[in-house]
Amino acid sequence: MYKATYQQQRYRQTEVETANPGRVLITLYDAAIRFVRLAIQQIEEGNIPAKGVTLGRAYAIIAEFIHALDHEKAPELCRNLEAIYNFMLEQMAEANSKVDKEPLLPVLSYLTDLRETWSQAVAIANKENAQMPVAGSGNAL
Repeated sequence: MYKATYQQQRYRQTEVETANPGRVLITLYDAAIRFVRLAIQQIEEGNIPAKGVTLGRAYAIIAEFIHALDHEKAPELCRNLEAIYNFMLEQMAEANSKVDKEPLLPVLSYLTDLRETWSQAVAIANKENAQMPVAGSGNAL
């Protein structure tokens, strides 16, 4: 059992290390959305300990989004995203401390909207990268 688990962990690690950064971003959004939805369900069911763990996972993902912002490349976009992410973190902390799902509803909405926006941006970037000539292929201008 340990060997299979170790092999699965290595596979996941390799998959993440070699994945397209855009795909990783979308996967993280999917996970954060899943965790927030699960936390809402756990609050409704009264499963308080599980709710705390689940919100902690969503919180960690959003905190990583803040950490990954590159203010030098896009200062205004990063300021706006940081404000949204900080709002989400505050809402999650409130939901956790008050054991109330209501603060999570705007978080879920923001995450869903941002995931869709990033998904479109990644698709456009991938399309543009696929159309770029490869150096040494004879297609370069």
